[in-house]
This record gives sequence, C-alpha cells and structure tokens, in this order.
Amino acid sequence: MSTEAGYGRTYAIQPAGGIGQHAAHHQTFPHTLKARVVDIQDQAPVAELPVTFVWDSMSQQALFEGGEISVTVLTDPQGYAESPRLTAGDAAGTATFTITAAGAPPAHVEIMVDH
Repeated sequence: MSTEAGYGRTYAIQPAGGIGQHAAHHQTFPHTLKARVVDIQDQAPVAELPVTFVWDSMSQQALFEGGEISVTVLTDPQGYAESPRLTAGDAAGTATFTITAAGAPPAHVEIMVDH
C-alpha cells in the first residue's frame, strides 16, 4: 500500500544503499545511492515523490554520470529513489551527499575516494 505524495504530509528519508562504499580516483563507484521515503505517521512508502541527491561541494569530489553534481529522481511504488552511478574525483577523502524531498528533513550520506 503506498501513499501518494501530497500536501500537509510529513515524510522521512531513509538512506537505503550505496553508503560507505569506496572507489579509486576517476573510478566508478560499485553501487548507486539509494533512499526510501516513508510517511512518518504510518511508515507507508511514498510513491512518485521527487528526491534530489546533491554532492556537498565542501567535500571530496564524486560526481554523477555526465559530470552532474545533483540529480532528481522519482520514488518508485515502494518509496525508493535511486541515483545514477557516481565517479570518484581527483582527491582522496570523504564525499558527502545531501538527499532532499518535499515534506522531509534532509538526509546525509558519505562515500570514500581512495588513494
């Protein structure tokens, strides 16, 4: 049973995949970033809600396919949103991403660029 995205509802973003993974310089990360959006009241998945994944420019570089720093995708019937693949940048360190959706506080996830 899914909840349609609507006005006046409060949602939660739950990181659901791709977190904590590693890739070497200029390599593609093995997994996409994935998040699930649920209604806070009944924990029902929220379908067809735009979710944005944004690279935090203060962290080490990791970009989505095509060199994009942000992407917006819709949640599926189970409330999941999945980013395109990510590519590691030049410098080693932690890359931080913020995940946002209307009606939900943002979530933050990290991945690592290895030496």
